[in-house]
Amino acid sequence: MLLNHENLSDHVAKIIRKMILNGSLKPGEKVNQAQLAESLNISRGPIREALRSLQNEGLIKHETNKGTHVTTLSSQDAYEIYTLRALLEGKAAALAIPNLNGNDYNKLEVLIEEFKNAMDEKDLETEAKCDIDFHRLIVNASKHTRLIHMHQQLDTQVGAMFLTVANTLPMRAALVVENHKKLLDALKSKDTVRVSREFSNHYVHALNELKEGYDLLTI
Repeated sequence: MLLNHENLSDHVAKIIRKMILNGSLKPGEKVNQAQLAESLNISRGPIREALRSLQNEGLIKHETNKGTHVTTLSSQDAYEIYTLRALLEGKAAALAIPNLNGNDYNKLEVLIEEFKNAMDEKDLETEAKCDIDFHRLIVNASKHTRLIHMHQQLDTQVGAMFLTVANTLPMRAALVVENHKKLLDALKSKDTVRVSREFSNHYVHALNELKEGYDLLTI
């Protein structure tokens, strides 16, 4: 089936995303549109659209007179993202408790299993997606529109922070399955205090481990 222009840009975005996730494109490295267009045998139009999409995800950064580069995230970026998510998700998860049902819990369990399978296959893209979908389902169940909106704004850098963990502290990434099971168990207990504490600690502990390992973090 022939790809139309829109589908082609989505396909190109997927290719470039994989290049970033598997390290073919390094943090801070300039993205050469001409080389990409030549290697993929397409025009630069879909390349530009793909890069705009990846910029919205936080994986690509464009600066006037400097060009387009793979995003780098500093320790300050990590601090701000993790502390804000700790605050938002601690509250969102507590609000979500009365709204979560058996079907939601099943979906969360499936996401944990899919994450584990992706980890076994070293598929970082799927790992990051499962991680984001897991937390997004819970936050959306809070039914708190403004909180959900604020959380969604952070999603553009959540993938980048997940890769920071996976690339700098692989053992931490390996604990995601265990940690997500703890979060799910807390939700099932319907203990509001426990839920708030577990979700806040989830990010505080991750941030502390990152700070111990690196002064400057990059995706």
